[in-house]
Amino acid sequence: MEADAKQGGQPHRHHRGTMLIPAGVLLGLGIGLLAGYPGPGVLIGLGLGFIGATIVKPGADPAGDAGTHQCCDRSHGFLAILGAFLIIVGIGIAFAPLHFWPYIAAAFLILVGAWFLYRAFSHSRE
Repeated sequence: MEADAKQGGQPHRHHRGTMLIPAGVLLGLGIGLLAGYPGPGVLIGLGLGFIGATIVKPGADPAGDAGTHQCCDRSHGFLAILGAFLIIVGIGIAFAPLHFWPYIAAAFLILVGAWFLYRAFSHSRE
């Protein structure tokens, strides 16, 4: 309550992006329950929450808190890949036949390996 009074009643701006993750889970669960696929709905909502959290930039820190909150930009790429994988898995559980799963898993592993290579070579130039 005191924190809200200090900030003029606004929520913590640097937590705005991370709140998309539980919001995505709850929205996915609700939509999944209505569609008859609660598990895939949660996975799709969680994936969308991860991707949304990577897109939304944290707001400016309130006066007096400058420099106390630092976000690691390195994890954003991994969270986006994880979010995309969760969306693919959720859609796959609901709609894809079982014989497509080895291809989905292989594609994900190839993407993660390519991302690791990109990260290794992009940081070696700095």
